[in-house]
Amino acid sequence: MRIFLSNKVKLIQLLAVLITLFYIFPTKKTNAPKEEFKIVIPNDSAVNLGVEYVADSDDKDDLKYILLWTSARNAPLAYIGEGQKGFVDRKCPYTNCFVTGNKNHLKDITKFDVIAFAGPDVIRMYEDKLPVKRSPHQKYAFASIESSDNYPVCSNRFDSYFNWTWTFKLDSDVRWGYMVIRDHNNNVVGPNKEMHWIKHGDMDPVSDEFKERLKSKSKAAAWYVSSCRSRSKREQFVKELQKELKQFDLTVDVYGKCGPLQCSRAKEAECFDLIKEKYYFYLSFENSFSEDYVTEKLLNAVWNNAVPIVYGAANYSRFIADGAYLNARDMGAEDLAAKMNQLIQNPDDYAEYFRWKNHYSYHRKMDSVYTDEYCLFCSILNDKQK
Repeated sequence: MRIFLSNKVKLIQLLAVLITLFYIFPTKKTNAPKEEFKIVIPNDSAVNLGVEYVADSDDKDDLKYILLWTSARNAPLAYIGEGQKGFVDRKCPYTNCFVTGNKNHLKDITKFDVIAFAGPDVIRMYEDKLPVKRSPHQKYAFASIESSDNYPVCSNRFDSYFNWTWTFKLDSDVRWGYMVIRDHNNNVVGPNKEMHWIKHGDMDPVSDEFKERLKSKSKAAAWYVSSCRSRSKREQFVKELQKELKQFDLTVDVYGKCGPLQCSRAKEAECFDLIKEKYYFYLSFENSFSEDYVTEKLLNAVWNNAVPIVYGAANYSRFIADGAYLNARDMGAEDLAAKMNQLIQNPDDYAEYFRWKNHYSYHRKMDSVYTDEYCLFCSILNDKQK
């Protein structure tokens, strides 16, 4: 009985101590938020525990919106496509660019990332047809593949109006072009304002096998042309050249609308094979004079084992190595005819103009998503430094 009472007293004393501690250290209520725990996932993003993780996607918040202010009938806008399709179909590195001609697509035109204007169209627009407001983040892109000689921008209302250019000029923000030059390691090396060609004398010699292929040639020069009147007056130069070539019993064979010979586009491969097999030279004559304006006419020569005779206002050293071409404007018709004859009469001298083939090759820009101009346009839009 005495032991039971003793234990009962101890229990009462313990309860008393606990009650005392409860009142000395009361619990506090707080409105402070609970600490949120985060986990790091491989892509350096973070998610809250208990919240479903959703991977990044090209949803509307991620899209870069491009508004075509003018019609899409002129290149380069003619081939850009609608929505994301053009970038998806090309398998571009970035496909989150969205193209539309609907000015009301975002309700407010200042929300578009880019407003693109086709050069030939915008230069003829009245001022009241242009956007009335813009935001600082927007790019106003002047887009044209046409020579500025044919489509000059003469109005001072466009001074400082465009902050992006998409043209053939080598210093354009997005460069339109007909060619990419690669070295023997497949690195893109041009065209560029500053080229670092291997010196002609340091290039590897032309092989005997290649020289053998050149022996099939028997005609002086070919010119494929469809526009008979040009601002560059190239047709007049060809007439002068024909006169000078007569003394050597040579001629320029003119194909197309402007000459007596025909080689239709439907038989393009056969036409190019004709250059490769029969002609020493090909006239890569541009229809107008503009800096950096060099078109596929140069490719018609370099892809078909003919020495290009160039005629334009470009600095051609940005597009082709020295010792690989003849410049008609620099030489004039008389000296050019004499040089053509000299090279035809001396096969080894003629073959020297193909040394570059041991070190460089020409490709179309669309051959790679990393040089395709439409892919580049979307890539640059995703570059926060631009």
